[in-house]
Formats: sequence, C-alpha cells, structure tokens
Amino acid sequence: MSEKGFIFDYSRCVGCHACIVACYNQNHTEPPMAWRMVVNGNPIKIPLKGFINLSIACNHCVDAPCMVNCPAIAYSKDEITGAIVHDHLKCIGCKYCTWACPYETPKFNPAKGVIEKCNFCNDLLKEGGIPACAGACPTGALTYGDIEIEPKLSKPGFPDVETSPRINAINDTVERAIPEMDIDATGYQQSNYTEHYTHRIRASKEMPLIVFTFLSAVLVGWFITFYRFEKISSFYRIAFIFLLAFAGFASLLHLGKPLRAYRALLHVKSSWLSREIALFGAFALLSSIFVLTGTVALFWFALLVGTSFLISVEMVYHVTRKNYRTPIHSANTLLTAVTFASLILISKEFVLFALIKLLLYLSRHAYGQKVDFKRFLLSLLRFLALLLPFVGILFGAIYVITPFVILFLIGEFIDRYEYYTNIDTHNPIQNI
Repeated sequence: MSEKGFIFDYSRCVGCHACIVACYNQNHTEPPMAWRMVVNGNPIKIPLKGFINLSIACNHCVDAPCMVNCPAIAYSKDEITGAIVHDHLKCIGCKYCTWACPYETPKFNPAKGVIEKCNFCNDLLKEGGIPACAGACPTGALTYGDIEIEPKLSKPGFPDVETSPRINAINDTVERAIPEMDIDATGYQQSNYTEHYTHRIRASKEMPLIVFTFLSAVLVGWFITFYRFEKISSFYRIAFIFLLAFAGFASLLHLGKPLRAYRALLHVKSSWLSREIALFGAFALLSSIFVLTGTVALFWFALLVGTSFLISVEMVYHVTRKNYRTPIHSANTLLTAVTFASLILISKEFVLFALIKLLLYLSRHAYGQKVDFKRFLLSLLRFLALLLPFVGILFGAIYVITPFVILFLIGEFIDRYEYYTNIDTHNPIQNI
C-alpha cells in the first residue's frame, strides 16, 4: 500500500539534531519537551564502538495504537494527510498512550498535565509542504515522500510490533559495519553500558495505579466472602464501601487532568483502560447496593461484573513489554482475589492458589532479575507472607485469621509493586 510518509536513511544521519531544532521552531515547544528524538546504539559515546543513529517522532501509523487505546478519544486521524492528531482539550493525562506507542512518541507534559506529540506538521502538509524536521535535515537522512506501508519494520530501533507506521527506513546495512568489541576492554563495564537505559514505566512513579489495582483485587476477593450476607457486620459494610471510594480516588491521582476523568468512559469500544474504569464503576455501584440491601440476585451479578473488571485490569497491560515468561504473573489481580477470599474463609483451596502464586513468583524472579539487598528483603517478606498462611491452613494450625490476613496483604502489595518493575514500554532505545 502506497502512502506519503517519512523516509529515513541510516547511512546519512550524523545525529546533528537539526530535525529536533526545526520541530521546536515550528511547533513552539520548549526543552525538555521534544516531539522528535535522535537515538543511537552508543549512548555513552565509547570510542571505537561505532555509531548508528535514528531520528524518530510519531510515525502516524495506519493502525495507531495511541488512538485505539486512548480512553478519552483525544486522538483523531486526518483523512487527507493521514496525520494522527492529538487534542489536548480532550486529554485526561492518563499517559496510557505513552505505554501503547512502541516508538515513545506521545510525551506527557507535567506542566500542562496533558500529552503532547508530533502532529506531522499537518498544516504544512495541507498547504503542499513537508514536515519541518524533514525540510531541515542537512544530510538528507530524513525526508518525506511516497512510501510503502509495512505492518512492521524489522530495522534497528523499531520494536517488533505491527502498527503499519508511515515511515520507510533504508540503508540499515550500515549497522553491520559497527565493530564488534568487548566493552570491558574500553574501561567500561558491560553492565554500566546496558543500564544507561532508563525504564519508561517506573514503579515509584506509578503508586496511584499500584494502590488502585491492589485494592481492586482485595475488594473483589473480599466481596466473594459476602455470600454469607448474614455474617457481614455493619463495620465491614462501611469499611468495604469506604475502600471502594478510596480506590476510585487513588485512580484519579494518576491523571494529569482529574476533572476530566469522566472522559475515561468514552472509548469502551476499543480501549481496555476505558473498559476497566466503566466496569469498576459498575462493580462499585452493584456491590455497594448489595452490602446495604442483601439482595441475593444482585450478589451474583456484582460478582460477575467484578470478575470482568479484574480481567480488564490485566488486559490494560497487554500493550507493555513483560520481563517474565509465564502466561500470567503472581500479582495477577484475579488470582489475588480468589486467593484472598479462600484465606478469609480458611478454605483448603487457599493451599492450591498460594502454591500457584509462589511458583509464579519464583519463576518471575528467576528470569532477568538483578538481585540487591533491598530486593532480597522485600522478596523474602513477600515469600513468607504466602508461605506462613499456606503452612497454617495446610496443617490446620490457623485459629486467629487476622494476623495472617495482614501479612498476606503486605505481601500482595509488595508483589504488585514489583510487578511494575517487570514491565516496560516497547521503545526505540531498547532496539537500536
């Protein structure tokens, strides 16, 4: 399929950043906010290692994941130019598009609380011009013209994701000319070289999401035990509704524009994040009515919605790159919910669920994990938080459940936090 788009020549790019400066001038953006970036395979400039550069911005994909996954419908496609345009007035600042885009092109502007991105210099295109970045390239490495759309590009810097980007990359054979060398021989350690990369998804920055997803699993698991409605005390009913409200509030703290949170419900047709929020609202409403009225039919309906909600929570992360190999992970919210419910009920099923969680946790930590003392202590606490109630229920030695519930919740929060250290975005820097 022939379209208009960017053409990038690896053999000509010298990494001068003229394309970035042209973008600044055309779109009146200011550093450090840059809609275009230049990445290379030698980020700390090791002598004799060789260089290969890639100038990249939004590729205005035919199958644009930002547009598909945005819950607020802040993205639209210009049918004339093919540009994927972002409307900052519709953006809620959830940053989900920064996870979904494999080229790291939508950028969150903390000063404005919204996303910004390359607009293809859409006004220039409509006037018969070309994007400012392509016009400013002094070596002809970045140009604009007729291209052939490919589902994915197996080129340096392009992740193995099918988005049909509007860009052709040529002369990538220069990558073969980069010398093979032992990094340690240059005075640098290989680990320092590879760790120059900074994770795009950082657990320390995602605390509202960690709290929200952790409480979601706990609340659905706790609700499962409410089938014995006559045993629910007034305190537990109030506590449950309070935690529902707190979880909803925590989710708002993740947004750059929390007052626009209602827009998160607008794209349930294709966005898993939109479905997650809609299902959370439905579960919160139905479960609250149940704990106040005790309507039996409502319990099963709310439980079905709650289960669907936790499935949607996990599906939100389908756009990320996982640093583990198992089909599910130990912090899976649905698995956490049923494990927590079986613990509260002191059921023998807890032994099975806890064993599955322990094996998944060990498997995740056995693959691609850097071990340090802090992580070792957290892992040990998390392991004991499952092992102790596991042994207690297996041998019928639990007589007071509260300490084990507290220990279990601490372990699950650690696991959920660690999960965010095991996921990241697909991005060019990891692939060049």
